[in-house]
Amino acid sequence: MSDTDDLDLFGDVSTTEQAEHDKLQAQRRNQAPVDRSPLDYQRRRYLQSHHVPPTELGFETLRNRHPLNFGQIFSAPERQQILDSVSAYVEHQGWTTQRHGAFPTRDIPTNVLSIAHTITSRLEQTLFPRLHEHTGIDIKYWTFRDVFIVGYHEAHQRSLNMHSDGSLASLTLLLNEPCEFDGGGTFFEKFALRIEQVPGDAWIHDGRLDHSGVAITRGKRLVLVAFIDTIGGYTDILRS
Repeated sequence: MSDTDDLDLFGDVSTTEQAEHDKLQAQRRNQAPVDRSPLDYQRRRYLQSHHVPPTELGFETLRNRHPLNFGQIFSAPERQQILDSVSAYVEHQGWTTQRHGAFPTRDIPTNVLSIAHTITSRLEQTLFPRLHEHTGIDIKYWTFRDVFIVGYHEAHQRSLNMHSDGSLASLTLLLNEPCEFDGGGTFFEKFALRIEQVPGDAWIHDGRLDHSGVAITRGKRLVLVAFIDTIGGYTDILRS
């Protein structure tokens, strides 16, 4: 895979989408540097940034590097509010299981929740400035491809196989308390690293890093996940 390939979520791309993707990439390769937009330049620079010393870049890149903890985003009362909203929705509508074809998760998109705007606004305000620091991509170019809550459960989905997300960056944030489950965490193959999160902490990683959801052996584990990318990208073009 090249540094400038754009993948759909979980690499779940149809033949038609792949053809459009290949056409778009060919057009980009044929463009002269002076014709590229600021976003295109910043995105390309970031995707190749793991080959460049941080002193030359001016920032510590997230690309192909160790996941970063951006700290607490939601307090305990705020997380409980999110969990209550999830419970209220699931009680009537249930969980979805087929939204992500290649690597399906037992989840619900946050846009169906009563506090959807609160969640998205907080994520934008806290994550986008930090992403700028670690990618060199301006805050105004960032957007969410998908924001959803995964419900791991001992009697349903316990884990998620190794995969990559296809987004520039991905968020995982534990919502419920560790005493409510055994096992769990996120495993990153490149670093042989298992992250067991503190509830409310925002862990950000390069979406192309292979990772898995470690199996729980008891209880339930609810995780807020976001696929974060730049506006006007491959997915947006296909939907326009």
